[in-house]
Parts: sequence; structure tokens; C-alpha cells
Amino acid sequence: MSSSSTKYILPGELIDQVIDHLHNDPPSLRACCITCRAWAPSARFHIFHDIVLSDAERADALAEHLETSPHISPLVRSLTINGYPPDPMHTRLDYYLDAVIPTIAPKLTRLKTLRVEQVAFATQYPKVLSALIYNFSTLQELYIKGVSFNTFRDFAALIVAHPFLECLDLDFVWWYSVTTESHWENVFQEYPDLHSQLRSIKLSYISPSVMDWLSSYYHVLPVYTLTQSCYISIRETPQMVRLLQLIGSSLEHLTFSIDQESPGEIKMDLLSSNTGLRTLTFDKLLLSLQYAQIYAWLPVLLSQVTSHYIEEISFILTWTQVHLIETIDLKLVQDIITKPVFSGLKRVIF
Repeated sequence: MSSSSTKYILPGELIDQVIDHLHNDPPSLRACCITCRAWAPSARFHIFHDIVLSDAERADALAEHLETSPHISPLVRSLTINGYPPDPMHTRLDYYLDAVIPTIAPKLTRLKTLRVEQVAFATQYPKVLSALIYNFSTLQELYIKGVSFNTFRDFAALIVAHPFLECLDLDFVWWYSVTTESHWENVFQEYPDLHSQLRSIKLSYISPSVMDWLSSYYHVLPVYTLTQSCYISIRETPQMVRLLQLIGSSLEHLTFSIDQESPGEIKMDLLSSNTGLRTLTFDKLLLSLQYAQIYAWLPVLLSQVTSHYIEEISFILTWTQVHLIETIDLKLVQDIITKPVFSGLKRVIF
């Protein structure tokens, strides 16, 4: 009597779906990579998709992989460079940044997302900054957090050097030397395409002069989402106006904060040019007796809305006492949002 065994082979599509569920499980992905040759491509896709470099050891390992196995370089789609070592006594940080990053950057030809955190370009690492500017031609998302630059031009060059950039997120970024507004249009002659592809911009704890530069440098800025999380004062609203006018009807989602320590009237029209606006968020509204008379600008801004597509208005509030919500004239707000322009309004969120 003979026995026979049947070999079942799972379809490749099913294997891919199973391995996709292990995206955030590196040990399991590595095990899949050496279990079966057919599993290796899908496992490698997830292993090398998101790379985080925070010390020389990780950077050396990636550099070695790219050198010995160049076929994995297109798999790296997201790269995080963290200049703050987990160990304060780490002695190889300079090597990791200055030597390794410029070496691996030209090999990452399919990179889509770049995160740069806690790097002092203002005082060192010129080779690293140059590598980030002159590589990654396919970059679509750029996140910069806790980074200092020597000049405003260094900061701006990192942005305009990537023509396919769609998402820009700036958080606590600064520079020591400022390029004057009159020079902005001539500083970047090597980047002639002034028609930005940016769809999302988020500005947190950064100089409002960035808004001025964006509206002065670019001829077209088709942004869908604009988040201005750093306070702007009443006197700085002209910078916001120019940026909003440049973006125009493409803007669908707007979040911004007004500095409550700078009371005054908003005498300029901020929102009338954004006729495609769908959501409007007033962020960081601190309710206190000290600011009881400052919120007169809220009804003013609401009355400037001309978009018939507006669906949601949000007020992000913090307070010391609940009754201080009375410092906002809710009756006046209600009278405004019942006008015909708000006929499509679905939600008002506090």
C-alpha cells in the first residue's frame, strides 16, 4: 500500500495579505524572510519600508545592506534622521551624521517621506544638509522638527529643492540669519519651477515670516490643508492674508491660532478668497478673564466666510473655569452661522 502526500501552495496574493499584517512586527518579518524564498520579497518590503536612524550602529547597518544588497534601496520609502542620541554619552554621533548620511542618501532613489529631528545644521553637519538638498528627487513628504539652520536660505533650500513635495510639516524650526524679503525671489534661481505641488502645510512654533516667504516665492500653491498652530498676532495678519489669497479656492481645511496676548481688531479680509473651504478650526483659545474682550475677532472672521461648502466649524478651547465660555458671544456666533452661506453646515464643535 503506497501513501501519497498533497502539497498545498498558497496564492501569492494571500501570502502578501498575511505578511502585510506583520508590518509593525520586525522579528516576525525577519522570520518570514528566512522561512521561504517566496515570502522574502513581501517581508523585505515591510522590513525596509520605514527606516529610523538615531545612532551610528543603525546607520552602519543600513549602509552595509545598501552596499552588499543594492536591490533593497528602492524598498526604503521613509527615512527618519534623529540627531539626538538616546545615550547622551554617545561619541559616534558626528560620524553617523557626517559620514554615513551623505553616503546612503544617493542610493535611496525611491524615498517618499523624510523626517529630520533634533539636528543642529546651524553649527555643524553641512555635508548632511547638502545631501538632503541634492538627493531624494521623489520626495513627497517632509517633516522637520527641532532643527536649527545657519541661514534662512538653508532652510528654504531644503524645501524648494524637492519639486514633488506634497506635505510639509514644520515644528520648532529656526535660523540665525534671515534673508530679507526683497531677496527671496532671486535667491533660488537654480530652482526655476515656482509652481508648488504642496497639498498640506502645517506650521508649529515657527516664525510667521515663513508664511510671507511661501506667498512671495511661489506663484501657485494648491494647498488643500493649512494648519497654523503657532500663534500669529493681530499685526501679523497681513502675512496670513497673502498666504490665504495665494492658496485661494483650493483650500478645504484651515486651522489657525490668534495670539490672545495681542488684542486688537482684524481689519483685513482673511477668508473671502477661500471659496472651497469645508472645515474651519480656531485652535488654542484660552478662556480667562484676562482675555475676556479679545474674542471680538471670532465673529469678524466667521462673517468673512464665503464658501458654500463649509461643513464643520471647531473651537478648540481651554479654560480655568467653565463659566468663562461666556466670554465668547455665542448668540452673535449663532446669528452668523445661520446665514445662507452656512446652509451646508453639519457640525459646530467646542
